[in-house]
This record gives sequence, structure tokens and C-alpha cells, in this order.
Amino acid sequence: MYLYTLRSVSSLLGFMVSGLVLTACGGGGGGTGGGSSSTTESPVPQKTFQRQIPLAGDSFTYQHQVKDDKGLSWTYYSTEIYWNPYRNATGSLSILNDKLPKTGYFFAGTNTSATFSYSSYYDANGAEILFSPRSASVLPCSFAQPYQTAQSPYTVGQSWDVNAVLGCNSGSAVSTYKTVRDTGNVAAVEDVTVAAGKFTALKEVMTLKEVTNRTTPSANVAETSKDLSRTCWRDTISGQYVKCVATGFDADFQSATPGGSKNLSISSELIGRLNISNAGVKVLPRFAGRWSLTIGADTRTNFIEIDQNGVVSKVFELSAGGLTTDATTQLLNASVSNEGDLSFTLSTPAANGINGMNGSFSGKLDTVVSGSGTLKLSNGYTGTWKMTRL
Repeated sequence: MYLYTLRSVSSLLGFMVSGLVLTACGGGGGGTGGGSSSTTESPVPQKTFQRQIPLAGDSFTYQHQVKDDKGLSWTYYSTEIYWNPYRNATGSLSILNDKLPKTGYFFAGTNTSATFSYSSYYDANGAEILFSPRSASVLPCSFAQPYQTAQSPYTVGQSWDVNAVLGCNSGSAVSTYKTVRDTGNVAAVEDVTVAAGKFTALKEVMTLKEVTNRTTPSANVAETSKDLSRTCWRDTISGQYVKCVATGFDADFQSATPGGSKNLSISSELIGRLNISNAGVKVLPRFAGRWSLTIGADTRTNFIEIDQNGVVSKVFELSAGGLTTDATTQLLNASVSNEGDLSFTLSTPAANGINGMNGSFSGKLDTVVSGSGTLKLSNGYTGTWKMTRL
């Protein structure tokens, strides 16, 4: 389905500073004579940082904390993962050789269990060129020009002023979904320690203004959806942000208090990272969100939802081997371990099964986007199941 992210191996990169070269100019004599002398300082080379190309299967997991000025707060999680970057593609796919697809999965950990996902494409310099919110009704969406902020190779002093228009296809027409003004600069290189490790990072100071266009029954209305001041730290190796803090207005978060403010403080931190060999910093929230579940050869889509603590809940109806589930079905002892081991038991009342039916699921989520295992029912039926990210 989707596979994704940048290699997140971090190392500390020092600055290389050249020595001072002294030259003497004599006024009719040697260096010890009565002539004048001067020193000339050679220019110090600017240190650059080249981001590594992402590998399919690399993933990054974040915790985001939001507070408004009424004292309310939200916590949510996201995992970003890169998939096949079309290296050495031929034919019509050759145009995608330098594109780096990335898919993100979001899960709200407090106040709501809402989930959604998106897909983006990036060029080799890290510029976002396509954005597809999979929950949107108009797809796909793409920027009229690459959304390029800091660009690899990175240097202190880089700046940007992005005016980006995101348009979405709706049938044969393309409508503006949002406009973005992003200005900022790379202010410094600093060592940053977060839950996922220690990184040498670019400190980026920026402002973001975003206007979303929404359609009402009577008219198209443009509303300010973001007006934020942000400081972020970007890993010099992966090019991935490891920490961000922001303040300002963000319409994506609505206060639960009637008339409550959307003036917020937002902090984001990298809490987990894995490379394609499944090595790195493992955290349970990497599995958080909604998954599709299929039983055997049955092509019907059933749903499983996993929260940030590895607790599993069901939002599905399935039928297999005499077991039929509905709203009265109980899901017992359901959990996912930090290694991805998944197990749960379904219990149905007698009216829905053969004298009442129990079914036990066990298996493993072997990546952040896929898993498989076995189903055993109390009537002796044994089958297989598969799960994939939605």
C-alpha cells in the first residue's frame, strides 16, 4: 500500500574553520624594519550539509501538544513514512525518478480519536510538489510550484519567501484549496536532544500565513486558517524536522469552549524513528490510527483502530467461519506491544453465532503500515487475517 521516509541516522557534524593566513607588506624594508605591516583574514568557508536520500520504509513518529489561551489542551500523534522513490524507473514512471513520496498518518490522542492521512511528493531537494489529503472530497491536489523552504545542501543564512497555491481537482475543474505564504531563514546550527535522540540541526525561524477556501451553499468563502510564528530544528542528515514550537492562530484546532479562542501554542517533537531494517527508536504511537482488516480471501474492508498506548478498538463488522460481529460484539484483552505483537478476542452473543462464538486474533504488525496473523474460532475454524493502513 504505502511505504515511506528519510534515513534518520543522526551524527554530530562539527564546523570546519580555516586558519588565519598572515601576510606582511614591507614599506622598503623587511618584516622587522620600519615599514608598516598588515594582516589579511581569509574568508571562512560556509559549512554545508547534504541531506541523505530517503529510503523506502524509513519512518518518523511525532508527538504534538497544543494549548489555547483558555487553558484547554490537545495531544495528537503523527507518523510519516517514505515509500518507493521510483529509483531507476523507466518509461512513463521515469519522470518520477527524483520524487520522494511520503505518507503521513495522524491520530488525535486526547478529546477525540479522529484520524486522517495524507500523501505528499517531494523532489530531491526536499521541495513539496504534491499534497493529497486523503479525507478531502477533491483529489488529487498539487502545488502550482514546488513548496521549497530550506534546500539541500543546507547552509546558515539560507532564506525563503514562498507564495504557494494548492489546487485540487474536482471533476474536470481545478479549484484553489488554499494559499500559503511561508517566509523564514536558517538562523544557526545547534545540537538538539529530543525523545528520539540527539541531532545536529538547523534552527529555522519562520512565519506561516495560510488561507483556506471553503465552499458554502451560497458562496465561496476565504478564511484565515493559519497565522503562526514558528521556530523549528531540522536534522542536517535526514532533512526531517525533529522539533518545532509555534504560536498564533490555527483554525485546525477548535476550542471546546463555545466562542473559545484558536490562539494557540503548539509544540512538536520527534519521539520515534525507524530505518528500513527496523532499527532505531521504537514507540507505540507509531501504530496509532485506523487500519483495514481482511479475513482470508474476503475482500470486504473491516476497521481496527489503535490508540497511542497500543489499545485496540473495533469499528468493523465481519463474517468468517460462522462468526458474525455487530455492535453487540465485545472485544476483549486487545492490545499491541511495542514490537508490534497484536492480539485480541472477539466475543459474540448466542444470537449472532453458533451457540455464541469466540474468536481469537493473534499476529504481528511487522511494519508501521502492514501486518498479518491467524484467527481461531471456538468452533474449530482457523483462518488468516491481514491489516494495512488506511
